Amino acid sequence: MYFFRRLFWYVRTLLLSFFRIRTIGARALVVRENEILLIKHTYQKGWCTIGGAVEKGESARKAVKRELYEEVGLKTTKPPKLFGIYFSRNEWRDDHVILYVVKEFTMEEVDSDEIAEKKWFPFDNLPEETTPATKRRIDEYLGHSSQSDKW
Repeated sequence: MYFFRRLFWYVRTLLLSFFRIRTIGARALVVRENEILLIKHTYQKGWCTIGGAVEKGESARKAVKRELYEEVGLKTTKPPKLFGIYFSRNEWRDDHVILYVVKEFTMEEVDSDEIAEKKWFPFDNLPEETTPATKRRIDEYLGHSSQSDKW
């Protein structure tokens, strides 16, 4: 199953880059006291923030709320707070990522075919496999580095 998910993700990425399609993603730093919630996808390596594509006709805020629920069962109790807008060419296409911070929420158990694992980590003890972009966003959030416009 992992092979087919990874293959689909790779083919999709190639097609988007070939046709020069711009994409918009919405992600969230989910914070609880001195911890952050990170996920591992079934089709990509590393621990990362929660989020995904903004669908046609959908606002970025609505997209991040949808992704939070679909992936980890999280429902915000206050609107996500905009943290930054980033540009990425990591997957051979123009991608804009809108990042929010979520601190007030409830959670319930959900099953997601996309998520292999979810876990809370202390900010000062992130897993070694945390993606570089996720580490950069956490450093910005904690004030350890200035905010970039590149993902």
